[in-house]
This record gives sequence, C-alpha cells and structure tokens, in this order.
Amino acid sequence: MRLCAPFVVALLIAGCASQPSFYTTQLDTSGGLGPGDPITHASATIGHVTGVSPISDGDSEIAFDVDGSHADEIHYDSIMTLNNLGATPSLDVMNVDAMSHSAPSGTRLDGASSMNEVQMFMTARGPGSFAQALGKATSFTQSTSPPPSPATVQMTQMLAQISQQTLATAVAIAPPTPEQMEQAKREALGVERQLMRNGKVEQAERLRASMGSMMGGMTAPVNPTTLPPTSPNP
Repeated sequence: MRLCAPFVVALLIAGCASQPSFYTTQLDTSGGLGPGDPITHASATIGHVTGVSPISDGDSEIAFDVDGSHADEIHYDSIMTLNNLGATPSLDVMNVDAMSHSAPSGTRLDGASSMNEVQMFMTARGPGSFAQALGKATSFTQSTSPPPSPATVQMTQMLAQISQQTLATAVAIAPPTPEQMEQAKREALGVERQLMRNGKVEQAERLRASMGSMMGGMTAPVNPTTLPPTSPNP
C-alpha cells in the first residue's frame, strides 16, 4: 500500500508529539518520592518520576518525564510541588502565570517540598510574581485576554504589597511557636540553597531579606562556595 507524502508527514509529526519531555527539579525533603510516582497537573497524571538522586546538604534532585501531549503545561516559572498527603506521593505542577512560555525538555525547574516553600519561591521572585498569582486568582490573567493595562498591573502590585504586609502583621500578632519557627527556618534555608545552587543569587538575597524582616533575621547568608552547581540539565 502506497502512502501519500502529506500522510507520512502527519504520522511523523504525531510520533514526535507523543515523545516524552524530560525535566529536573530539587527538593530539600523528598517525602518518599521515587521512580514511577506520578507527575500531576489539574488533578490529571501527565508524567512520572524517573529518578531521585542525593545532592549536597541532604537535598535531592528529581528527574521526571512528561507525556508529549502535556509538555506545553510545563512553564519556565512552574513550581514542582511535593504532595505526600495520599497513599502515593506525587509532584504537582503549579503554574504561576498561564501566559508564561512553555519550558523545553531538559529545563531545571524550582521545586518545593511544601506550600510554605511555594510561597517562599513567590517571595524570592519579587512583586511581579505576586502580581501574576493574584491576577490569575482574580481572573486578571486569562490566556484569551489582552495584556493587562498599566492600571491593572499597578493594582495587582499594590495587592501584592498588601498581602506581604498582612502576612507580616499576622506573624507579629500571632507569633509562631518554636517548632513552627524551626520548620520555617529549615524550609527557608532549603529554598535559599536551591536558588543559590542554580545561580539565582538575587532571588536568594530577596528571600533572605524578606524572611528576615518578617521573622527577625531568621536566616543567615548561605556561602555559595559550599554549594557546587549540580550536573548540567539532561
């Protein structure tokens, strides 16, 4: 049977689209995550963990693949978030901005072991990141909508500042317990290590300053010479 050229091309394109994409992330607590555990987005399984390797300071590097048909759901600003509430742990894809660019195969993404660490990554990224998240939550950011107006951007940035001030006020009114403080310190240092390890020095410094102002200088500067870069992206 003879196939026409357009049909062959369509088959080749379909075959390429079905090929999985590969990514890595880092966690300070792996929570029992292992090869075969699911990668999820919007409650759907879109891939699987392929490897968990120890790196410095007790942290772990997580390698995973994503089905080709779902690769566009992985963005440069995605935060891979550990979910170990169920019988099987998973890594959930949290996208801050629905309009951000998809990340190509081989990208190393930010990884959070808890929702507290997700918030710390948002803090480290700066007011723009808060504005994107708040805009998404209030339907300011839609994939079919035009870019936000300067007034909208100003409003979301104002909301971001209010959110940070509210958090700081809440900490002042209801100080965390010693156990909560210790956990927050561990999580902040874990996020800071990851940022420094991946060359995001400005974000690490922003996180340290923010957490220090809210919790009385709870983090000490991380010495970058003690955090050798991890292996290149696959």
